[in-house]
Amino acid sequence: MTPHGGKGGRRRAGERKQAPDVPMPALLARGEARGPDFICIGAQKAGTRWLFDQLAFHPDFWMPPIKELHYLNGSKRFQRFAEPLLEAAERNLRAANRRRAKRMERPLAPEDIDWLKARIWLHKRPVDLDLYARLFDLRGTRLSGDICPPYAILPDDEAAAVRSRFPEARIVYLVRDPVDRFWSQYCMILRRHPEAAPESLATVRDFVARSTGDAHSAMGAVIRRWRRGADDPRFGLYFFDDLKTGAADLRRRLVGFLGGDPEKGGDVIPPDHNRKARQAKIAMSPEVRDFLVERFAGEIRQAAAELGGPAVAWREKYGL
Repeated sequence: MTPHGGKGGRRRAGERKQAPDVPMPALLARGEARGPDFICIGAQKAGTRWLFDQLAFHPDFWMPPIKELHYLNGSKRFQRFAEPLLEAAERNLRAANRRRAKRMERPLAPEDIDWLKARIWLHKRPVDLDLYARLFDLRGTRLSGDICPPYAILPDDEAAAVRSRFPEARIVYLVRDPVDRFWSQYCMILRRHPEAAPESLATVRDFVARSTGDAHSAMGAVIRRWRRGADDPRFGLYFFDDLKTGAADLRRRLVGFLGGDPEKGGDVIPPDHNRKARQAKIAMSPEVRDFLVERFAGEIRQAAAELGGPAVAWREKYGL
């Protein structure tokens, strides 16, 4: 089996299959529909799981029980996590929370069961931003948002519709060296398909042709899609490099940008917590490295010129 990232897995809003005729859950039939306080659009493999963990344990935030809602991009990936979690929580909430505690995930409350039912009900139904907005009503007086990297590559008109419907929502974009980001995504797929040859340039080329890897590394296009001008105060761009060199400082800046108190919550889960630290690393061959550097050279040069900061070091790293 050749690893791929599934270019064809996304269904546009009007193309979703008809869902079963089940009454709308009460959670979606009422509420203020204020919507998310923020949306994190990625980038994929640039620290979004770290951000979710930090916010899930912060007292100023209410985060959904599952990291990626996948509502705006119509992916069925959410169902793979939501349905087993709902079944476990309904069967024995205390036992489910013991398992979550071992994985350093926030405990589920009874209202999270209602939330899971509501989100599952929305699957396969056309996108309705008012119903999506009600998924965040459980926050009460806290802050809440959606962290889902595939949103970065939504079509331009859909991204514009989201920003128009939720004009006060802050947009968070974590960026990473395009070569390293792509390789991390590729290795994630390889872990699902260990029979593939990681050192093979042919395998990498095939992955490029069949995946969304290029789009997720295209920072310039993502920024143009989601940012409202160069001085957009509700668009925050942060570097993965800063997570590696100063996680506590990055946490402070991000929590502050989102409206929370940076001094709270750090004693529950360390700022440098990395749940993926034990994942096996796969070495990149020189041949593959040269191929990826050539492929992303333009993106790297553009990032260095327009974003500055760590992006300048990316260009120097590859001799560009």
